[in-house]
Amino acid sequence: MKKKVVVTVGGVAAVACLGWLAARHAEHVMLDKSIDSFRQSLGPDTSFTYQKAWPGLLGRSVKFSGLVFRQGPETITADEAEISKLAASGEEPHRIGHLTFHNFQLADPAGSLHLDALRMDDVTLPSKADEPQGSPAQALEIRHAEADKLHGFVSSLQSDLSAQSLIIDDYGASNASRLEAHDAKLSTDVAPQRHITAASLILDGLDLAGLYGSLSAGTPYTAHNGTRDIQVEKLSVEGTGPLLRLAALHSHATRTDTAEKEVSSVQNLELWPEVPNLSMLTALGYDRFRGSIVLNDTHDFKAGKLHVDEFSLDAPGMGRLNLDGDFSQTSTTALLSAGAGDMQVMALNITYTDHGLVEKALDAAAKARGVKPEELTAALQSQFAPPSPTASVPLTQVATYLRHPGKGPLTITLRPPQPLPMMAVAAAISMLSTSPQVAQQIGLTIKAP
Repeated sequence: MKKKVVVTVGGVAAVACLGWLAARHAEHVMLDKSIDSFRQSLGPDTSFTYQKAWPGLLGRSVKFSGLVFRQGPETITADEAEISKLAASGEEPHRIGHLTFHNFQLADPAGSLHLDALRMDDVTLPSKADEPQGSPAQALEIRHAEADKLHGFVSSLQSDLSAQSLIIDDYGASNASRLEAHDAKLSTDVAPQRHITAASLILDGLDLAGLYGSLSAGTPYTAHNGTRDIQVEKLSVEGTGPLLRLAALHSHATRTDTAEKEVSSVQNLELWPEVPNLSMLTALGYDRFRGSIVLNDTHDFKAGKLHVDEFSLDAPGMGRLNLDGDFSQTSTTALLSAGAGDMQVMALNITYTDHGLVEKALDAAAKARGVKPEELTAALQSQFAPPSPTASVPLTQVATYLRHPGKGPLTITLRPPQPLPMMAVAAAISMLSTSPQVAQQIGLTIKAP
């Protein structure tokens, strides 16, 4: 009896083994057919090779070792890879459900990329247009991707980049994507040398594929309608020494065909004298600029006008500047850049409350002239407010303000009869002492407390 049981069990085991081997054989046959079909769908300029391939659990995925994927000038390699839902012929062969890579590397003329691990869901591989078949070109699309320990090089910027972790959602042509990176770094040793780090970076609503294309081709980035959010925490920019640091940058924008509204803030901003146009900080007795910025504006595309609801710059130990107004032929970027001098002023209101900057500026100017601060102040008052009926009223107000800058805010309004560049406004103000009528011509009013 025992002998019969042993024989029976052995027979069942043998049949099971044969069944398992047959199933595995069938899986390999189907796998080979799927891979061949996949290769044929890739086109003449694409190759797909590997050292070894075997079915995953229940045959629902394919695992590779030594994988190499080439398409035109682009090459992707990975020590290990797993592909789920490998599409069969006629079932969207360029679409893959899930991809996992270990020691992933990508190289093309735009740069290179290395990742310790990469996981992607719902991926559509790029393909060229097939004119005989009437098939349009297909760009790379990724619904979700996560990466660990990223290192890369961007050829157009001649810069290295890295991140401890990276998450991307909805990457594809003209898609509103989301990117989240932690411990991100960007460095370039090409003059001027720059090293940029951020504890975290979130870009939500940008067309990341379009941004990548603009960086690769050196063309302007085209914004799309919808909402856009940017969050940066603990940003630092250094050259041969520190240049910029900030605790947080938050920006939210809503864009339509007719307008874009933006609200942005920068908290605990620090700027060093080595930053262009800030070398005067040292002469004023500051080792760096410290402050915060708030910007709230609307860009009206149809009217070609930028309306600034609020631009405030609060710098403890210096002062607080508040600005609002309307500008033509400009953008939000120009307001915060060297291009501000070319902005066309339609209407402008400025309020400045001093917290020590005016006194330091007068002291520095007096020292440069070899006189005492009170002597310089008296000379400026005589220049700005001479005992004459033709004296410039705006300069008289400035002279009054210089006597007691801490007494209250200085307000400036500008209403030119037609849009006037900021540089032209500055040039007109410099002529007030000899040509007081200029104030009325440009619609300038200055009021001291």
